[in-house]
Amino acid sequence: MRDHVWHVFKKDGLELLRDRRTLFVNVLLPVLLYPLMLLFLIQVWQLTRAQKTPAPRVVVVDVEPALVEFMKDPPPEVQPGEAAPPAATPTPPAAAAEEPKPESGRPKPVVIEPAPEVLAELRTLARAVDAAEIAATAAENEAKASKGKVDPEVRARQDAARAALLERIRRDDLAAIYVLVDLSGPADVAVGRHRVLAAKDDAHSEYDDARYAVGLAIHAYERDLQKRALAAVQLDEGALDLVDSHPVELAPRAQSTRSRLAGIIPLLLVIMAVSAAFYPAIDLLAGERERGTLESLLSWPVKRKDLFVGKLLVTIAAATISVVLNICSLGFTVVLAGSQLVSSSGAGGHFSGLAAIGAGALVLSFIALLPVIIAISAVSLALGGRAASAKEAQNYLTPVFLVVTMAAGVAMVPGARPNLALDLVPITGPVLALKEALRASSIPWLHLGLSTAASIALAAVIVSWSVRLLDSEAFCYPGLVRAGWGRFRVWGARQIAPSALEVMAVFAVCAAGFLLGSKVFANAPAAIGVVGPLVLFVLLPPLVHAWLGDYPPQSTLHLARADRGSLLRGVLAIPLAVVSSLLIGDLQPKLPPSPDGADQMNTIITSIRAAGGLPLLLACVALAPAICEEVLCRGTLLSGMRHSLGKWGGVIMSSFLFAVLHLSPERFLPQFTIGIALGVLTLRSGSLLPAMIVHFGHNAALLLLQEWLGEGGGDPGPHDPQMVLAKVGVLALALVGLWFCCGGISRWVGPKAHKPLAHP
Repeated sequence: MRDHVWHVFKKDGLELLRDRRTLFVNVLLPVLLYPLMLLFLIQVWQLTRAQKTPAPRVVVVDVEPALVEFMKDPPPEVQPGEAAPPAATPTPPAAAAEEPKPESGRPKPVVIEPAPEVLAELRTLARAVDAAEIAATAAENEAKASKGKVDPEVRARQDAARAALLERIRRDDLAAIYVLVDLSGPADVAVGRHRVLAAKDDAHSEYDDARYAVGLAIHAYERDLQKRALAAVQLDEGALDLVDSHPVELAPRAQSTRSRLAGIIPLLLVIMAVSAAFYPAIDLLAGERERGTLESLLSWPVKRKDLFVGKLLVTIAAATISVVLNICSLGFTVVLAGSQLVSSSGAGGHFSGLAAIGAGALVLSFIALLPVIIAISAVSLALGGRAASAKEAQNYLTPVFLVVTMAAGVAMVPGARPNLALDLVPITGPVLALKEALRASSIPWLHLGLSTAASIALAAVIVSWSVRLLDSEAFCYPGLVRAGWGRFRVWGARQIAPSALEVMAVFAVCAAGFLLGSKVFANAPAAIGVVGPLVLFVLLPPLVHAWLGDYPPQSTLHLARADRGSLLRGVLAIPLAVVSSLLIGDLQPKLPPSPDGADQMNTIITSIRAAGGLPLLLACVALAPAICEEVLCRGTLLSGMRHSLGKWGGVIMSSFLFAVLHLSPERFLPQFTIGIALGVLTLRSGSLLPAMIVHFGHNAALLLLQEWLGEGGGDPGPHDPQMVLAKVGVLALALVGLWFCCGGISRWVGPKAHKPLAHP
């Protein structure tokens, strides 16, 4: 086997190296483009700084002249909470002869003095906007207090007032107007508080410059008012500066820069890996099919698994080499950026050290992303093999590129950090773990290890699925005319189960319908609002899919009778599932509370119980999800994933989608664990009924515990280490007992073959 794999790897690798044009365009050219693009961007930035930017035009109405003067001549930038620079700072002779320029390079705003009638019109429109804003804020506060909705007429008046003022200030090409409006009460007048309405056209091209400069002016004007108030009572102005804040940045500039780039570095590595894996995957199968060499390759006395593994190693090697070359090119580009920025603005003096200090972090990033590269390469090669031509393969791989980029783009979300639930999400988990490793002072080994393990498991499942595709008819004859699908089939054998991609489409329809269609039942009674979306968008699509696809209910939905032993194991598994779910939820890191969601759920439970008591509550919250979700997740999803990925791949993937369906990061790990147990029990018994019993008992027990014990107190505080160890031990025993109750899947019930249909 090793000789066959090595022979295929060597043959295809040499063929890729012989194609010099493709090698140069897809590998070497991007590496050379980084420094060239950087030099171009630096030149554009320098030319942009040299250009004269038009000054933003603003209008002030009824505002004190002191604020107008500050707007015309904005003070130097001083952050709130920091001491102003001393007035007696010596100025170097060389700089004294030059006119000082603001550090930001932003132009000063131009204060326009319109005609009196225009000023009166602006004053009227601005005060109408202010009144509408006050009314809208009061309506929002009242709606939050009563848990209702804001009156649409209030919103309409607010929008109309804003539109009228916007149309008027755009007529004179103004970036913003500042109007002194009526004070809110006698207390404001007593202390001399001013209230200025800042109405801004945030779509104006010079809006950012106006906001920045006027913000500095208002801050300086407020400080001037404070000084005048102190002088009126004969107090020293130093009373305003009780704290002399002197910030000192202790970390090296290279490390702080690496921390700021922590979100983009993993994203770039993933994009590099995806781009580098796509083109070899397209050429190695779809390209050979177009050249007519794939048929001769398949006729070799070699297992198709060996052929695929050899081509997969070529794709992984190409992606790995491309990522390494891109990392080296980026390091050289950073050094070049430092040398260029030093000469232009003095801002890059420490950038050259970034390549050396960040080398270890980049190597760690590459090692952690290696399983992701393997998974992406396997998916690319498998989809490329299903295509009849290279152009069709590109069409198949384009959505994969978008999905991978979106999953990796989570690292760019501000505040996104890894947790035990996100670590299990493909691509997103490793990217967030790497982001934390780049920005933190210590490496998060737990998150890196868990995300890497999840990526390795995903890669193994995808490779297993990809190898199975080589034995399918669709791979050998992708251009074959189909005989139809399901009940529309004209000839051919009846399929015993759908494919993984097919059931993924069913899941997407169910998830999208449940999210969007639940709004249809917003005004319905609480019981119908819970059961209606489950039946219509979770239960009905799998049943319709099985009927249209003409799939046997026994193998597709596991609608079969269960033996007494399986039913007994299901009943015994209920308390173990409840204990496992509670302990996993208690041991995992706590997420920030969401009071709105909790209040909504409590309101629904209270309404259902008031309408029909505890039996109706158990039927809606425990029984209906047990039936609907099991038909989808342990029926359609498990059968399709098992058909394409094998029994273990089917259990893991269906459990993952089952946890995703609940859209709760806090419940992801418990649902994923319970989903694995339910999948094993379903395959062991060949029936959906035991899983429904466990699901119903789990939901009912949690609901009853919540009813009897209440919501609980606030933050329990730090856990006692001994208590944590005790909980971990109990959890381990519960999981072992749950496994034995489910019975394992060594004797799983497989689908039975069906006779082919006769020709019409």
